[in-house]
Amino acid sequence: MSGAQPTAAAFGLLTCGSCVLLVKPPPAANGCCPRCGAQLRFRKPESMARTWALVITAAILYIPANMLPMMYTNSLFGAQRDTILSGITYLWTSGSWPLALVVFFASFALPLFKIISLAGLLVSVHFGSRWRPVQRARLYRLVSGIGHWSAADRAER
Repeated sequence: MSGAQPTAAAFGLLTCGSCVLLVKPPPAANGCCPRCGAQLRFRKPESMARTWALVITAAILYIPANMLPMMYTNSLFGAQRDTILSGITYLWTSGSWPLALVVFFASFALPLFKIISLAGLLVSVHFGSRWRPVQRARLYRLVSGIGHWSAADRAER
């Protein structure tokens, strides 16, 4: 790949933050999306600072989310408190290994992967890295795609 690829902004194109339509805004539209009417911008203001704040918060909250009890069970034999990891261990040892794998990936591995990936992408953008741009774009799309089916991410949309 020789040289930098042109961006949509270089062609005067804007992306709607709501419906993701890529448009060249007509002057009469006042910077509004022709499809949904949302305001068009080249970039979200302060997006790097907001993303850093969210990634740092996610990293901090990841620790108690995995260390504090998430499930309390009472039975004739007594009460039991389980963290996510002890619940995964219990499922695995009790023979429910397919469910243990689902819980492990959905509740432990994928959130950790997202935090590490986003932090790495933020560092690369912060320092203006030109190293492997295609792979970094694929990583971003993968992390974004994971977010589309994640129950936690749907709650914020």
